[in-house]
Amino acid sequence: MLTVVWRIENLEPVPVDPKGYGYFYGGDCYLILYTYLVNNKKCYVLYIWQGRHATQDELAASAFQAVNLDQKYNDEPVQVRVTMGKEPRHFMAIFKGKIVIFEGGTSRSGCSDPEPPVRLFQVRGSDQSNTKTIEVPALACSLNSNDVFLLKSQTGIYLWCGKGSSGDERAMAKEVSSVIGLGPERGFEEIVAEGQEPVEFWELLGGKTPYANDKRLQQVVLDQEPRLFECSNKTGRFIVSEVAQFTQDDLSEDDVMLLDTWDQLFLWIGKEANEVERKEAVVTSQEYLRTHPGERDPDTPIVLIKQGFEPPTFTGWFAAWDPSKWSGGKSYEELKKELGEDETPVVVKIEEITETVKTFQPFPPNMLVNKEPNELPKGVDPSEKEKHLSDADFSSLFGMTKDNFVSLPQWKQLNLKKKTGLF
Repeated sequence: MLTVVWRIENLEPVPVDPKGYGYFYGGDCYLILYTYLVNNKKCYVLYIWQGRHATQDELAASAFQAVNLDQKYNDEPVQVRVTMGKEPRHFMAIFKGKIVIFEGGTSRSGCSDPEPPVRLFQVRGSDQSNTKTIEVPALACSLNSNDVFLLKSQTGIYLWCGKGSSGDERAMAKEVSSVIGLGPERGFEEIVAEGQEPVEFWELLGGKTPYANDKRLQQVVLDQEPRLFECSNKTGRFIVSEVAQFTQDDLSEDDVMLLDTWDQLFLWIGKEANEVERKEAVVTSQEYLRTHPGERDPDTPIVLIKQGFEPPTFTGWFAAWDPSKWSGGKSYEELKKELGEDETPVVVKIEEITETVKTFQPFPPNMLVNKEPNELPKGVDPSEKEKHLSDADFSSLFGMTKDNFVSLPQWKQLNLKKKTGLF
């Protein structure tokens, strides 16, 4: 098995020194060719890694050069585009868990900015196939009880172990510390347990402030993994779709996002989300709980959060959360003091949600099936004709209850509506 890495420079691929393999900078784009054997035949996977801060020209060049490289190998490589922060498991395994992602900058010779006096890295993962290290803002609010962090200063390093981190995660963090030049030869290396930090630790982070330390984050193994959903009506229909391997970048400013952490549902309201999305998302969250196959508690708290005012109980579920992305560099506590309590999270009670649920007047099937919009009874939305059927008529037409229908994926619902003439 062989790995070769190129960095895009002046729109051309330039080989990376093998000593720098595993280092990825947010201002760069890279091509990674992985070669392996199957029955003595060479096979290839070509990864196109694109930094968050790379220019549009570099992004385009990385795609173009990937095509050239693909042709060089007779169109045999499997191409995989990788967005910064969403590295797949196999990609991490290639570098044996010693991937370091720097937020910005570049690794090009002669172009590197002076290294900051203090840097903070979040280490997430427990073995060589799932570990990566991501640079985060060197602030106390970047900490997370679920992970291990490396705090680098000019004199040495603190290896901070959150209460929810495992022994395997701590072992991987120690390996990573040497990979990024943070080993004992660069000064002291001190392991710090959460809650037992020396004064200097907090001073390097600009002072102690609240961070993500929810009790569930302190579990070594989470009983239920968090899930993120996008709630949008961009297509003209209100659609809820799950986001895999989610990061902060997946929070779309013109949508509402639903984060399910099992103990709570968070509704994150983007600044540009429209009124329909806001109202429908609240109703959808109730339906989500009611129809969930895991027999959810109907009284699970639903917390409304506005963009830019995310508390640690929310941000802690995201890897490498940037607290200054929408807040102008102000902490959550500072924003609360500045604006009073108007923007703090609101817990919505189920009874309050129920009041917002729209009621649908029932009509017989012959007034709804295969009818054009201008032929429908007054007040019937053409995209919601099925909601105006009685329970008995619905079961007769669809062969299932309304509850079973709404639990289906959107595409299945759409196909059934087409078959019954209700689309």
